[in-house]
Amino acid sequence: MSIYDINKLLKCRYIVSKKEKKQMTHKKKKFRLKMKKNSLLRKIIIVGILLIVIFNVLRYAAYFKKDNPNDILIIIQNDSSIKFQNEPYIDDNGIVYISEADVKEYFDKNLYYEKDESNLRRYISVSDNKVLAITENANHMYVNGVFTKMKGNVLEKNNIYYFPISELEDIYNIKVNYMESPKRLDIERLSESKKIANINKDTNLKYKMTAISKTIEKLYSGDMVTILEDMNNGWVRIKTEDYDVGYVKKSKIVNIKEERGEFKLYSEVYTDFNFDNDITIEITDEQYANIDERISNYDLRAELIKELNEKLVKEIANVSENSKNLGLIINISNISNTENYYRFLRELKAYLNSNGCYLIVKNQSNLDKTKLKDAVNIII
Repeated sequence: MSIYDINKLLKCRYIVSKKEKKQMTHKKKKFRLKMKKNSLLRKIIIVGILLIVIFNVLRYAAYFKKDNPNDILIIIQNDSSIKFQNEPYIDDNGIVYISEADVKEYFDKNLYYEKDESNLRRYISVSDNKVLAITENANHMYVNGVFTKMKGNVLEKNNIYYFPISELEDIYNIKVNYMESPKRLDIERLSESKKIANINKDTNLKYKMTAISKTIEKLYSGDMVTILEDMNNGWVRIKTEDYDVGYVKKSKIVNIKEERGEFKLYSEVYTDFNFDNDITIEITDEQYANIDERISNYDLRAELIKELNEKLVKEIANVSENSKNLGLIINISNISNTENYYRFLRELKAYLNSNGCYLIVKNQSNLDKTKLKDAVNIII
């Protein structure tokens, strides 16, 4: 083989080697790209799995929620999600106190106070048919003007005023129950219906409507429970005798019955009045020209209410004999302080309704009809 042939062969091999090298480089690049794609896909899959895990952890975490033993579970009627603005206070005698803000939120939105001659707060609260006057630090109260002793009092703690709600059950028509361990405050509205039942087979009270949820309490056959809500999916929300709230299967309860029916409030009862047949007494500007002065504070309003109430008492006997209703019509237009007027009407209505009489008020152009509707039985 000549030198020329050898050089030609070497040149061909060099060309082939270069081509092979190029192909190898291309294959390596293709392989690396594939590996990168696979790596990205693996990362996406891993991230997806992590997201699913995190979602389910968050989703089911509430099913196993742990209660803080220092927190008070507050239940008002069927609502166990109540959050008071201020922590309830229980004194050494077991009297339950709740703050002024929470009384306004749940029992009397129109609660107010006036300073007395000793510069103490005297709170006035009006319920369906009762007027409460209670002064801070005093162990007594006046209900519809009647002196009543009490163990607790309105007290101030850290610039917050607290009311002895467990001693005001008759005022707000409620029943207050407190359990120290675990901490439970249960307040029933006695004007609202109540259903009870029995557990027919040992079961668990669940935090959520699922078998995997946290067990709040073990329930036994025969235990009595209060039905708060039928969830219409095979579960019912109940309250136990220890004031725990949770869910059980509807098949686990029997003997469902109404322990207490719904009671109509006076504001719902005193709506129908026959002006052609029933008896009315009308109060006008001519009789009470100085109305603003006479309703300027609670004491003066109480005097005027007593005076008006005495006018009606004389007619009550005639009403009873003739099976007729009795209504007091307030037709006064010379009102400057409307807020005092609304307070006067609310307090007057409670007295009248407690005696079976209607409060009927003539609307005036300077009055807020919404506030007026809340303060009287009938607007004309």
